[in-house]
Amino acid sequence: MNQLEATKLPAIDQRTYDNLQTATFALGCFWGAEAFFGAMAGVVRTRVGYAGGTTPLPTYRSIADHIETVQVEFDPDQVTYPHLLERFFAHHSPTKEPRKRQYTSAIFYHSPQQEQWAKDAIKATEARLEQTVTTELIPYPTFYLAQERHQKWKLRREPAVFHELQKIYPDEVELNYSTAVARVNGYVGGFGEKELLMEELGSLGLSYPVQQLLLAHFLAQPMTGCSH
Repeated sequence: MNQLEATKLPAIDQRTYDNLQTATFALGCFWGAEAFFGAMAGVVRTRVGYAGGTTPLPTYRSIADHIETVQVEFDPDQVTYPHLLERFFAHHSPTKEPRKRQYTSAIFYHSPQQEQWAKDAIKATEARLEQTVTTELIPYPTFYLAQERHQKWKLRREPAVFHELQKIYPDEVELNYSTAVARVNGYVGGFGEKELLMEELGSLGLSYPVQQLLLAHFLAQPMTGCSH
């Protein structure tokens, strides 16, 4: 993408970062998890996929021994890894055994520091809940990107909003790479803080009518997770 094309992007996607880091989590189905993290300040982009198994090239219908996983790129100057862990444990039930392997609670750590932070978070969560945490702690493996229809699933359920962002990003790779798309996916899912939405609304690349549609939809939504 050349410089002229870049200036036509949503303002939030014109920001640059010096030190992005990656976090990889599994907390049940990945549709709601991607929206949940995408609505967080400091999160730059999200994607969903499969990890933790041994079978090559898993898909949603042939997931085998893999786990539904969300991968998050974040700016550590805005949000820390320990804070992401705090939100991870607050957003699902890490003490329950999953009904299927694909919904296993897991943290895939990318470094020894992430591993230590995760161990500390598990201990703190067990102390808070007074129960044993079943979350698996796994060295980061190969991550298999899920099919397009599973990326930004909440956003794809809102055609008027989704199609406007598709006009900016007709290429699926660039669509999935966008901060604006990650954030809107979270907001239409009912996640995030109203103050952040109001602050960012004009930077998301949406026309005024669609901005108002997004705002109305956000205000009408309860906090939601994901259903199959």
